[in-house]
Amino acid sequence: MGAPTAFAGWSLGWPTPTAWVIALGCAALGWRRLVALARLNPPNPSVLLEQLLAEPSAADSIADGTRRAAIAELNQRIADVSFELGLLPATFTALTRISLASGSALALFGFMESADSEPMERTLRVAVCAVSGLVGAGAVAAIGRSAKMRVAGIREAWDRSSREVGKSLGAGLE
Repeated sequence: MGAPTAFAGWSLGWPTPTAWVIALGCAALGWRRLVALARLNPPNPSVLLEQLLAEPSAADSIADGTRRAAIAELNQRIADVSFELGLLPATFTALTRISLASGSALALFGFMESADSEPMERTLRVAVCAVSGLVGAGAVAAIGRSAKMRVAGIREAWDRSSREVGKSLGAGLE
């Protein structure tokens, strides 16, 4: 019964909740990037062709200039998507590092702040802050692995769509 009263006066200080807020914030930002990947999926090839041509017409009667402009627009869209998908690994790496670094730094702040505290309280502060960084980094890494699988699917879908659109645009070439 004596041990719980010894812990009653302990406070984890400001670094601990701050470390957890940063870890949760990093995980939330990672989740937001994962959810935002859905907008990078290509439209149906027939819809994409209509968007590229900006006027509904049969593929046979497309003028050469219109065809070239549509191909250029398709290439630009693919380049934009590829650029955004290429940023994701760096984003998840940065979020993981932020989570780990903030957990470590705030653990040190908590350790220094509690210089007059009991050794167990100091250890608890350090451990809880360090664990927050590890939990945040683990969550971001898991979200990043899921994003990596989605990225592969998005790239494949754009490849399929661009091949089908290319066939439609090239069908009238002689």
